[in-house]
Amino acid sequence: MIIDCHVHIGLPNMLAKPIPPEKLARPAFQDRMENSIENQLAQMDAKGVDTAIVFGFPLEEIDRVKANEYVLQAARDYPGRFVPFMLVGDDTEFWLGRGAKGFKQQNILYASERFDLMRAYAIMAEAGVPMLIHFRAGKGYSVTEQAKAIFERVPRLKLIIAHMGRNTPNTDDQVEAALLGLQDYPNVFFETSTVRTPAAVARAVEIVGAERVIFGSDYPFNSFQDADPLGQELDVIRQANVPLEPIFSANIQRWIAI
Repeated sequence: MIIDCHVHIGLPNMLAKPIPPEKLARPAFQDRMENSIENQLAQMDAKGVDTAIVFGFPLEEIDRVKANEYVLQAARDYPGRFVPFMLVGDDTEFWLGRGAKGFKQQNILYASERFDLMRAYAIMAEAGVPMLIHFRAGKGYSVTEQAKAIFERVPRLKLIIAHMGRNTPNTDDQVEAALLGLQDYPNVFFETSTVRTPAAVARAVEIVGAERVIFGSDYPFNSFQDADPLGQELDVIRQANVPLEPIFSANIQRWIAI
């Protein structure tokens, strides 16, 4: 079984306001912020992916309610294929009541500081659902310190580190620092998307164990450069010479009923 733990779905009409031109010029916007339920299913079927954890495109300009509702629709229409994660906000209880199985936060494009995040984390910890965070990892930012600041307040949070804490997309820049810094935190998983370095995945297993690494693709990102970005992400794991069952499915199933 293959479970993709990092997938964006959404449609162009889900923006609440236009994205400014200076933002559109950033590298992150080389890909279109669009991926329909139907397209995602086709990609999964073509590559043998059984289930995907899905959430909206984490933009400050997104209509978060519309984005979250679309994710819930996918889970309702295709049970067993989609696991709904919500874009984080100040309404955690509401989305848990609607069937959310986890939440997504992006600290670069999403302006997540708008929300009372510590309160949200505490509610998630109480409910036992995971929080998937794309932390800043560039100069002046430590993924380790950002995560530890959360655990000082909410020690029982189930935290998934998106992209294994990397800085530059499709590299292992800063990944080992995050792995070493958080190796003693058993409630931290490292998600592999857009690292693209098999040796980094192997090193992650060496440092934190195969039971704390989970597969993700970040689809549809990297579509601007690859005809088959999902296939590329799967190949990275297969080339790493690591135990596949825990990373592809068993680990995340310990946290989420799939």
